[in-house]
Amino acid sequence: MSDFLGIVEAINKECKVLFIENFKLLPSKGHHNIYVYRTFGNASALNRYDYEPVKVLRWFDNFWVYVEVKFIIEKSKIVNRNIENTHTNISLSVYEGQEGDDMKIQLFRAEWDDMNNPEEKHSQPHWHITSSQAIEKTFEEYSSHFDDGDFISLLEKEKDKVFDVKKIHFAMNGNWQDNQTHVHPIRSADQVTKWLKGLLAHIRLELV
Repeated sequence: MSDFLGIVEAINKECKVLFIENFKLLPSKGHHNIYVYRTFGNASALNRYDYEPVKVLRWFDNFWVYVEVKFIIEKSKIVNRNIENTHTNISLSVYEGQEGDDMKIQLFRAEWDDMNNPEEKHSQPHWHITSSQAIEKTFEEYSSHFDDGDFISLLEKEKDKVFDVKKIHFAMNGNWQDNQTHVHPIRSADQVTKWLKGLLAHIRLELV
């Protein structure tokens, strides 16, 4: 019941031809009600920057990819009926870095979260822009080695003056010109694989 739409199997089948390395979503450690599938590559990186270490796949040139699919099962009971809802989260991260770099740098994430919430306000699917964190980390490392963190204090003050765009869910499929919504539920595995393949083709076109 964890992959009730067959999303993982469909992604593995449709996306494996797009990568040099072996692309396959494999089960990873979750919790009693959380099922996680992720790709495993040969290079190190951080997902959501400073959040968790991951192994990224070589894509092309100096670009790398990490894909994660998560299912969160929530059970409830209404009167005498047992209700089970599945929240689906799909995340694709693109990284940049030379093959010999210790850590590849996350540029952005594309995500689609379906929380079965009819009142959802955040755009689904959406973008998160994270590339600025690489520059921040470089300054932090420099400051910790050469000025006992004084520059970091100044950097934090300057950061507080600017809105943190990493928090924004930048809409990917608004279609507002046709009076449509920017929130789209996940209906099928076919819908997800078409989105993911189109997304990868679009990103590659822009990065070349």
